[in-house]
Amino acid sequence: MGWKIEQRNGLYLPAVDWHLDARKPTARSFVSHAHFDHMGKHETILCSPPTAQLIRQRLPGKRNWMVKEFGEAFELEPGVEACLYPAGHIVGSAMLWLQKDSESFLYTGDFKLSPGISAEPCQPVAADTLVIETTYGLPRYTFPPENEVFADIVRFCHETLENGDTPVLFGYSLGKSQAILRSLANEGLEVMLHPTALKLTQSCQKLGWTFPRFLPFDARSQKGKVVISPPLGKQSEWMQSIHNPKTAMISGWAVDASSTYRYQCDKTFPLSDHADYLDLQNFVAQVQPKVVYTVHGFAKEFAATLRQQGYQAWALGLENQLGLNIEAPTATPSEELSPTPPVASIPSENSPHNSFHRLAETVEALSQTDSHLKKLDLIGRLLAPLEAQEVADALSLLHRAPPELLAELPAKLVKQSLILATGSNEAKFKALYHDFRDNRKAARVLFSQNPSAPTRTLSQISSFLKTLSSAPNPIFKQSLLSEHFRKLSPAEGCVLFDYLSGTPQSGVSADLLCQAISHHFQRPLESVRAAYLRCADFAQVSEAATRDSLAKIRIQSFHPILPMQAATEASAEAVIEKQGLSLWAEREHDGIRCQIHKDGEHVDLYSKSGERITHLFPEFLEAARSIPQHFICDAVVVPWGYEEPLPRSELDKRLNRKAEELFLGEEVPVTLWLVDLLSLSGEDLLDLPLEKRRQRLDSFSVNPKIRITPVLPLMGVEQVELALEQSAASGCSGLLFKDPQSPYDPLSNAPAWLRLPAKACN
Repeated sequence: MGWKIEQRNGLYLPAVDWHLDARKPTARSFVSHAHFDHMGKHETILCSPPTAQLIRQRLPGKRNWMVKEFGEAFELEPGVEACLYPAGHIVGSAMLWLQKDSESFLYTGDFKLSPGISAEPCQPVAADTLVIETTYGLPRYTFPPENEVFADIVRFCHETLENGDTPVLFGYSLGKSQAILRSLANEGLEVMLHPTALKLTQSCQKLGWTFPRFLPFDARSQKGKVVISPPLGKQSEWMQSIHNPKTAMISGWAVDASSTYRYQCDKTFPLSDHADYLDLQNFVAQVQPKVVYTVHGFAKEFAATLRQQGYQAWALGLENQLGLNIEAPTATPSEELSPTPPVASIPSENSPHNSFHRLAETVEALSQTDSHLKKLDLIGRLLAPLEAQEVADALSLLHRAPPELLAELPAKLVKQSLILATGSNEAKFKALYHDFRDNRKAARVLFSQNPSAPTRTLSQISSFLKTLSSAPNPIFKQSLLSEHFRKLSPAEGCVLFDYLSGTPQSGVSADLLCQAISHHFQRPLESVRAAYLRCADFAQVSEAATRDSLAKIRIQSFHPILPMQAATEASAEAVIEKQGLSLWAEREHDGIRCQIHKDGEHVDLYSKSGERITHLFPEFLEAARSIPQHFICDAVVVPWGYEEPLPRSELDKRLNRKAEELFLGEEVPVTLWLVDLLSLSGEDLLDLPLEKRRQRLDSFSVNPKIRITPVLPLMGVEQVELALEQSAASGCSGLLFKDPQSPYDPLSNAPAWLRLPAKACN
């Protein structure tokens, strides 16, 4: 039968209807190990006993469990034999072996073939189809013997202590921290653990693992001790509490000569809980598969290495090249793969297939006009010759990059990738910035030195962005991005740099792109706007317009939408002129506008730009779970004292702290004020009048941490001015006036929300 593998929400096996290491909640997923990037709040989870115990601690909640011991044969689905084998990555990490119709399959997840000191030894098993993690799939990632690395780490610790400094060893809290701790046994060193490393080490102890003596971190007595911590910046408050810290990053990426600079630490040591290049080859040799699919890291490069060795090997979701531009094969059953995939012709510079270059030219033209009609005409010309999928890609690139991608690619990483790609250096970039006072203009000068001819299509750029987003760590992301920047012409490079910097230069609004979709697909503009409002994804809207299914796009949990904005007015008279004498008012809290999404026990908060901010306010999770309804609400996070708001500056102090420090010390208390209800139990409420939405919201059983903003019925100028004075006296920033008959429509040209700032009462 062969095994078909799809890349969606981790990997998916349609033959058995199971996901593998799905990131988003799904019905059924195998979870290879208990790192956060491999697990989610799934309805049913298949895993090893240690992984189950760790998941229960890290992601509490009710779910169905299929917990299987290593080597225990079981039936996953009727006619499908299954077994878990240790992967050697971290405690409890497992590989999944399956067999159906005499065709076997092995998924490694993250694994390490060489025996480590903090995980069960890896156990390869024969399989016809192998899906293998290839983080370190290049020859240069061949690690030295671990005993030598551990000896170097111990030497670093002793020498640092002799100098009167404090050695701080950076390693991820689950897996690496425990390996570092065990490596320090019998070395005469006292060790303190960062709180997260402490908690997970104690969890591993409960699973039967033994460790040398360790202490919880205590700033008052840490002098003369070795500190093990997850990676933190030197300017973090926690690092500031350490006496003369000398930092060392423990990572496989330490093989790279630039690793010390990139990690901004004093030393790096090449030690990983992933397989190195030699381990990868040895593992494949032991499994003896007919077909190999490589995932993560240098997947394409390692697949090419395996093909040279006679294996049928392909990188999932990437272009697999044999010296030419090759079309990427989809993950199909082995008998459907030809030995050599078809070769795609490389388009010339003037070919219409250079769609990304055409987009770059369009962006330049868009930036040179303020005319709405001219912009619409330019976009229409760009889209006209494109296939449906590339229309979606073009629209996405003309707008802003999604918040989750920008969060994964800090501006510094994008800038450093540009510097590496153009053979420049930090000093030259700084000099250019000094001349222009503009990062974009500095980037254009560097890209102008790039002789590459335009050969990229929009589909290739879209595929690359997906690969970049799923890259395992910042160093790998930087390597991928710098290599891709080298392949782009100056105009193309500038567009991609602007997009990834969150500063697109096309000057195109969301409403303009909605009009472009309406014109291109001949769909009603209001239908396009309504669809975009509900998903905030132009690629999805474009695809729906292609199928004439815009009405099927509904608001979804954990997909934040655009927030309503209020137009500022100067006086009570101006508000009354627009909304009438009888007014619906609310106090405007001086806090952080956000959306809260709750479905079952899954709760997330998003900023008004769509960035996930749940980790900044963990106290709202349990408070939201105590509310029985499943909902999406517009809300505001407010610094809150004893029944009154605190100054916004108090909240800013909290926000300026690193996320990993939020559990330290006494926090600024906050309350989440719900202001509107957008979805209830899966029902899309955006088209309902505000009055009806609030009736449903007011039925919620709230609590001291999550409250509902009360409505103030006001009549006439005198009442408005009195309410404004009272609002200012209570620490609020003003009043909001809302039309009770209005839908929730941020794209409307007639604002249904008006605001009167507190200063208007002076």
